[in-house]
Amino acid sequence: MRITFSTLLLGFAGFVLGQTPIYDYVSVNKTLKVPAELNSERSAVIFSVPTKRGDFIEAGEHDKLLSGVHKAFVTMGIDAIFYLNELNFTASYNARNSYIELFNSRRIKNIIFLTQTEKGYEYLMAPFDGSIRLVKDGSDVFYMQNNELYSLLLNIGKEVRRADQELYNFLIPEKPNYLHGLSIVEKTLLKNYPGILRRSKLAVERFIPLDSSGISNNQVMEKIRRYNQDIASKNMELEEIMASYPYEFELIDPMSDDDLRRNRYQFLLRSISSSAGTVKQMLDYEVSPNETGFVSVVPVMPDQTRVKTIPRNAIVHKFYIRQNISKNVHVGEWDADVTWQQSLKNMIGNLTQELKIKN
Repeated sequence: MRITFSTLLLGFAGFVLGQTPIYDYVSVNKTLKVPAELNSERSAVIFSVPTKRGDFIEAGEHDKLLSGVHKAFVTMGIDAIFYLNELNFTASYNARNSYIELFNSRRIKNIIFLTQTEKGYEYLMAPFDGSIRLVKDGSDVFYMQNNELYSLLLNIGKEVRRADQELYNFLIPEKPNYLHGLSIVEKTLLKNYPGILRRSKLAVERFIPLDSSGISNNQVMEKIRRYNQDIASKNMELEEIMASYPYEFELIDPMSDDDLRRNRYQFLLRSISSSAGTVKQMLDYEVSPNETGFVSVVPVMPDQTRVKTIPRNAIVHKFYIRQNISKNVHVGEWDADVTWQQSLKNMIGNLTQELKIKN
C-alpha cells in the first residue's frame, strides 16, 4: 500500500497551511513491521497538530500530546531524543538543512511522523536516510492509525512487544526534548538594509515545483500536476509584487553558495515561515517568554507606517536579505505578516523608505 511524502519539503516554505500529514509525495509501503533497530538506536519525532483558527491562524497546542506520547515511548524502549514541530521543520529550506545536520550529528536512525488530524491520529516510523528527503522511495514503514491516541499507542506497544527485540535503550530521558527554532543566521543579524542594494542586483528565489520524473502512479502524478500549476501561479504573483521593488532584481532557481558567487549575486532574498515566536528565534531576535505578541511595521507609502500586533503563536512569514559573501542577514524592520504576499509587500515598502532616507 502506498502513501506519500511532504510537498513542503520541496516547495517554498510555509505557504501551505493545511492539516494533511507531511508524508505526501514519496512512495512508501505501509506495514506492521517494527524496525529492526527500534530498541537499540535513536529516533526523532516530527509531529503535526491542527492549527487554531480565529482572527489569526495559530500553531496548535502540543505539550499534553507529546508528554503522553513520550511516556508511552519510554515504556516501549523507543529512544525519541528530539520532538520537532512540522511547522519548524518546513520553516525554510536552510532551516530544514540545519535540522538534518543535527539529526546526522546525533546519529538518528529512525524518523517517526506523528500526525493529529481532525479525524484522529497517525503514526509512521521509517529509517532515516540522512538527507532532506528524510525517507527513501520504496521504504517499508511501520504505520498505524486510530481515532484515539490511547488506542493508537496501545496498538503500537503490542506490535513492539510482539517483535520481541532485545532492549538496549536504557537511558531514555523522562520528558520529551522539544526542539525550538534553530538559528538560520550564519554570521550576524543586522536590523537594516545595506545602501549598496541601490546598485546591486538582488537575487530572488522562485517557488520550487515538484520533480515528477520517475513517478508512475497516476494519482500522484495528478497531485503533482495540480501542485505545480499552483506554483506557477505563485511565481507569477511573486514577479508582480517584486515589480514594486525600486532597484534591480532577478528571479532565480535556488542554487548553492558557489553558484551564487559564480553568477555574482551578492544579495539573496529569502523567507521563513512558522509561528511568530519561532521565526524570531530562528532569526536570532531576543524573545521574552512573557511576550504574547509582536508589533509589525506596515509601510503606508510613500513615507508613512502603521503598526499591526500579531499574536506570538500566529503563523507568519518574514522576508530577509542574505549577504552571500559575509553571510550576514539583513532583516530591516520587524514586518512579518500572515501571508507571504503581504509580508513581501511590507519588506519592499520598508526597504524603500529606509534607503530613500539614507544618504
